[in-house]
This record gives sequence, structure tokens and C-alpha cells, in this order.
Amino acid sequence: MRTLIAFLALVILVALVAGGCNGGGDASPTPTGVATASPTGVPEEGLRLLYKEFGSEADVIWLASAAEPQRREKVAEVEHSPDMGISASLSPDGERIVYLALGPADGDPALDAQAWLVELDSGKTELLASDLDGASKPVWSPDGSAIVVRRNGPQAQIGRAASLLEVDVSDGSETLLMQADDVLELFPIGYSPDGASLYFAQIVLSGTHFGAAAAAGDSSQLLVQASDEPARDWHLSPDGTRVTYLARQRTDDRIGIRAFVVELVEGGEPQPLSDLSEGLDVGDHFNPVWHPDGERIAVGRTPDDGFKAAALVSLAEGELNEVTPGPEQGFDVPASWSPEGDYLAVRSFEGSSAAQPGREYLVLIELGKGRQTVADRGNLEFIGWLINDSQ
Repeated sequence: MRTLIAFLALVILVALVAGGCNGGGDASPTPTGVATASPTGVPEEGLRLLYKEFGSEADVIWLASAAEPQRREKVAEVEHSPDMGISASLSPDGERIVYLALGPADGDPALDAQAWLVELDSGKTELLASDLDGASKPVWSPDGSAIVVRRNGPQAQIGRAASLLEVDVSDGSETLLMQADDVLELFPIGYSPDGASLYFAQIVLSGTHFGAAAAAGDSSQLLVQASDEPARDWHLSPDGTRVTYLARQRTDDRIGIRAFVVELVEGGEPQPLSDLSEGLDVGDHFNPVWHPDGERIAVGRTPDDGFKAAALVSLAEGELNEVTPGPEQGFDVPASWSPEGDYLAVRSFEGSSAAQPGREYLVLIELGKGRQTVADRGNLEFIGWLINDSQ
């Protein structure tokens, strides 16, 4: 148990760097819809990105141009209780956002969060579901007709009961996909290539398991033991067959947070990325994300040997390159590749580690060409990409 507690403390530090912080609070969120565009409005065509800027009383969702990030528009401002941020996901068609925020004024973030749907073009907001876990980021179905969220049940001997629900965004109807009676954590990951199954991560005392639940809600099974301890920052491959994630790894001289990859089949064997690419075995790793080609993974690294850019690992060849240009100091944490793979959005930190990250920036790297700061107010979260007239 002491080992688990110590690791959870390390995971929290990594989480603050790799995934942002939602905090806690007790007031009801008030969606405010779409704000007026700024004078430096975003072009309707071309690559754009959505991101969230955390505020102690309200989170702001911005739309910015990839070519000129200083040209941005305020899409929505969501008021929330002190230090309680929202968790947002962009629909596959780029037309809607779903976010989770705490509901009742005296509510519990693990029990009373609400899911809100926001139409980007009109600003219309709609309450989809209540009594949810606010820490579980919504996952969209491939066709954009539904989202998957988590609802917690009563406390159990070790953890608590938890279930994953598919909520239809047209009418709010719910389908129970799977339920676990005694878990520490339960999160949706994404859908299988054919959309017939939802992959999930289940954390219990024996470690982290990846599994699959039928979209019809009639069966579920565990496929892979990803780690014998809590894992985090999992990302489904573009073809929906593999997951990359972070877990603790013991080496000869230290214990660190390292990136892994595993095939989502029964009995799949996790592989450390450092075993595939020499030179990736130093320091802690941050938020591994798939390149659109499905054969490369970008991963952040602690700058143990000087200032480092994110690493780009080829799974097929074991080749390691850097995502350049890198930062002048500190380190980059990958957030998301653009659809064509020519940009990488990163959270860039001036410090030397998760424990001492320093000032934070949201940065766009145009591969081999340049870096542009998108925002620099801290606690920034990338939401998604929009192309042409998809807004």
C-alpha cells in the first residue's frame, strides 16, 4: 500500500504537467455561450485549434489560427466554482463541444458533475446528463452521435462502484456499457476501428488493465494488464488497435515514469518505448501521443541532459528523432498532432521537471520551421483541431 501511495504522489506531479488540473469546488457551472469575436478574428478557412484557458472563476475556450495564433476568438466562457475547471472534448465533425463541470452548489465532483453540449456556430448550450464523475473526460463515438462518460456508485471495500455510459447527444438517452463494483478508477479510452467496442482503462489494487465493452452494452472483458501499478495518459492509435501510455518502470539506477505501447488484444504484451529506441531511457516521460501515420509516437522528456525537445520514436525502425525546433530552455509536453502531421501542439515548460515545471506556454511547432506561442497564462488545455469550414 505504501508503494501505491508513493506512486500516486508521483503520478499527481506528472498529471499537473501532462494533463492540467481540474481542482475542486462547490458551485454550479453557468454556461455563457459564445462571446463576440475579437478584432483580430480567425480566418474561416485553414487549420485552426481550440484550447481552454483555466481561470479560478471561469474557463475560456478560444479558437486560434494555426498560421497566426495571435488571431483568436473567444468561443465560450464557462463560469465555475473556485478552482474547478471544466473538461472538454471536440466532436469528430468539429461542430460541437461537450464539457463536464460540477453541478449542484453543494455537490461532490465525483458524483454530481454535469455534461453540457455547446454548438460552436450558434453558441447554443444543452444539458445532456447529470450525476457524473467530473474527472473523466468525455469520449465521442466515431460518428459523433454519442459521448461516453463515467457515473460513480457507492463506496466499496477498496474503491467504489463505477460505470461507463453512452449518452445520445440528440436526446440524452443513456446506454450502460459496463459496470465495475470495486475499482480505484475507470476511464473510457476510445472506440475500436469498427465502432463495435469501447476500450477502457480500469485501475484496481493489482494495477491497470485495458479492456473492451460492447457498444450494445451486453458484454465486457479485460484484455491487457498494462502495469501492476496505476497508469495514465493513454492514447488510442489512429487505427484503433494499440494504446500508448505512461507507467512506472524500474531500472537499474532509478524508478521513473516511462512511455509504453501495447496491442489491444487478449494477452497483449506492453513494450517500453525505451526498449524500441536507444536514447529514450533517461529521465521521466510525459504524455505520449500518436503521429497521424500510426507508426510514430511523440513523447516529452525531462531535460536531464540539458534542454530537450520532445522525442519522436518510430515503432517500426526504432529510430529516435527530436521534434524541432525545441524550446530554448525547459521541455515540451506533446498535446496533439494536426491531422496532416505538420504541426504539433505542445505544452512547453521553462523548468526542469514535473516537480519544478516553471512557467507554462501553449506552443505550436511547425515541424522543422518554427515555434509560435499560442497562450501563456498557465493551466492550458488543447481541445481539438478544425479545418476549413468545419466550424
